[in-house]
Amino acid sequence: MHSAFDKVLLNGLTLPFRPFYRHYPFRSPASIRSADDRGMVDMELGFFCNRIPKAANSTVVTNLARLKFGRDVDSPDAKKMFATPARLSRSEVERFASLFKFTVVRNPYTRTLSAYLDKIERRAVRAGKESSFRDFLLQAKKTPRFLYSNAHWAPQHSLMLIPVEQFDFIGKVESLEHDLAEIKRRIRPDLQQPVTSFKRNATGAGDKLRRYYDDELIALVQELYRDDFSTFDYSTDFPA
Repeated sequence: MHSAFDKVLLNGLTLPFRPFYRHYPFRSPASIRSADDRGMVDMELGFFCNRIPKAANSTVVTNLARLKFGRDVDSPDAKKMFATPARLSRSEVERFASLFKFTVVRNPYTRTLSAYLDKIERRAVRAGKESSFRDFLLQAKKTPRFLYSNAHWAPQHSLMLIPVEQFDFIGKVESLEHDLAEIKRRIRPDLQQPVTSFKRNATGAGDKLRRYYDDELIALVQELYRDDFSTFDYSTDFPA
């Protein structure tokens, strides 16, 4: 657990002056604190994972925890067991380039709907309120601050803590079993472990696309997440 002093030391105002962010300036409109919280560094195993919410995040982190600790660790606990980039010393930052650096991303159509279902609709239902996927996307278009206000629906490229071209591997949710097996092989080639799926906040978004999208909303996601489609080589064609 981190102390209260740690939280003060690593608040959003001081993070840009930490060794990692002096070397890798964070120029995104997204929250640097939120993005840093989702950076996982393990100097012993030699990897850096740029975690992306709503992109098999729980599955990725629990599999990494099993690699390190040799046992199952619940996702919320596992996320606290690794250093974030802001906690790296100057000497560790100098070694950072030699780490295996990877991330896992997701088709923007599915990830955006999953974020809405998990963080907006689910909470609205609990509160006895109504919500609309259309209103959610229109608000994101009208108010850029809203688009970047929550890492669960912020564009994935805006959460990257290092330049995309410096990643050694970019996995995709759509090929997760294969890609996560490759990630684990790159980290621990001596250890053969099966990939275990852990869907803590699963929304089933992939099976609900046709129910929530129409031509207007498809066009909105194409506009809002244009750079995610191009950066991570996703087709803008709507999934059949």
